[in-house]
Amino acid sequence: MTGKGTAVGGQARRRLRTRQALVSAARELLVEGRGTASIEEITKRAGVGFGSFFNHFPGGKDALFDEALFEVLDGYAAWQRAMAEGLTDPAERFARSFRLTGRMAAAQPDLFAPVLTRGSELLLLERGLRQEALADLRAGVDSGRFDDLPPEVHLMSVGGVLIGLVRVLSIPSAVLDVATVVDRVTEGVLRLLGVPARDAADLVTRPLPALPEEPIAPWAG
Repeated sequence: MTGKGTAVGGQARRRLRTRQALVSAARELLVEGRGTASIEEITKRAGVGFGSFFNHFPGGKDALFDEALFEVLDGYAAWQRAMAEGLTDPAERFARSFRLTGRMAAAQPDLFAPVLTRGSELLLLERGLRQEALADLRAGVDSGRFDDLPPEVHLMSVGGVLIGLVRVLSIPSAVLDVATVVDRVTEGVLRLLGVPARDAADLVTRPLPALPEEPIAPWAG
């Protein structure tokens, strides 16, 4: 029984390694802007057999690239949760998240490259990051910190601004003062949500946690 159990465990680990290799290869291709790569190229980059692809992703390439994107979003959401720990004011939580995301876009552009391939469509993806954002926005509305509008409306409004900001900051520029640009945009978005101007100006001056020195692994958390 022990030998059989060990064999089964080893097989499960091999399957997990193969799946992760495929997802990692897909993420690299998305970073390169090559979301139309063939299955043959994907498996070659992953270092796995062509025949193993559909064992893990019977839905084909779209399913694989979706999973690569979801892992980026899930890993980033986990990091953001840790950064917001202890904050009870929904407006302060939002401001910190928005400001950190802008700074991360400039510091780790490859992290967001897969996300930018979907544009505003990612705001509709039913996965943890969207649900968490809606929950935070709902808390802001319920507490009176944000205007009394459906959280979905707030999400599409501020999410569009954030995607545009991330796209701009993901392109290296010697002209932009990243911190100033991000904080000014954050202040404007807070006011868009209904936060009074004085409060919005104060929230973007609050200290921020340091950005991680190492890239955030997309499946961290």
